[in-house]
Amino acid sequence: MAAYLRQREATSGHRLGLSWEEALRSLGGLARQGEMWTPTHAGVMLFAEDPQRLVAQAEVACVRFKGADVVSYVDRRDLRGPLYQLVDDAEQFIYRHMKVGRRIEGFAGVEYREYPQAAVREALVNAVVHRDYSRGGQRIRVFMFDDRIEVYSPGTLPPGVSLEKMRRLESQSVLRNPIVVGVFRDLGSRYIERLGTGVRRMAADMEAHGLPRPRFEEVGSEFRVTLLGPGEHFMAEVGELPPWAEGLHQRQVEAVLYAGEHGRITTAEYGELVEVSDVTAYRDLNDLCEKGLLVRRGKGRGTHYVGADVKGL
Repeated sequence: MAAYLRQREATSGHRLGLSWEEALRSLGGLARQGEMWTPTHAGVMLFAEDPQRLVAQAEVACVRFKGADVVSYVDRRDLRGPLYQLVDDAEQFIYRHMKVGRRIEGFAGVEYREYPQAAVREALVNAVVHRDYSRGGQRIRVFMFDDRIEVYSPGTLPPGVSLEKMRRLESQSVLRNPIVVGVFRDLGSRYIERLGTGVRRMAADMEAHGLPRPRFEEVGSEFRVTLLGPGEHFMAEVGELPPWAEGLHQRQVEAVLYAGEHGRITTAEYGELVEVSDVTAYRDLNDLCEKGLLVRRGKGRGTHYVGADVKGL
């Protein structure tokens, strides 16, 4: 509760002046039963130290399967804790098993992941805040394969939410768990930006990453979101070299990228980077200058090289 109140005050910009009990009452985390105030299911799942002790179905099972089917798995975690923690822990599970490469953009190498972070997080948040918690014996399941991520949320879509509209990326905002949604919204844009726009933003993030739109399906008594990944094409895509790298040694490509990322490179830095002698380093760097990819600056011990695109600095 202390962490929630701090975050809510930071988001709103003013002090709320509420005790923990007053805040819980206003949120719907406590309900009156006779002369007593007792925790609601939402209050337990959001703020109890061990919610699953009282609401067993408020758990998330994460599995990383080997290959593209469910025959065998390489890692599994049964996540417990408050609902917002489940989102964070499930996201970390996925990142731990996600391929990471380096894609060359311009004259710099940037880290590139299999899936866009925003889309993964949106799928997890939607599953946690919109699932049907009245269904005992069912958990949210996050299955990760070589070519896709599947997120299963117990319960079909609530009345008023159309699967066809969802596939057309039309805004819909029918809240099955309004108390849970309210607390997640209070915690800021890290969890919920604008109600009813998550599906559209998820699709936009996937397309911007060069991947297909998410698949939305009702499978029996569950709702499934599938994020299709690049699969075996990931490393080939990341390994593509730009036109300026044609005819260069791989170590020379590293020199240009280092200069682009750090602003400059010296002979000593290059020699240590690619493990070559000072003579070879000097020759490689001067060859890059002749090709117009680097520009030499300074004299003597102060000699260094900068990328040709920043030679005017």
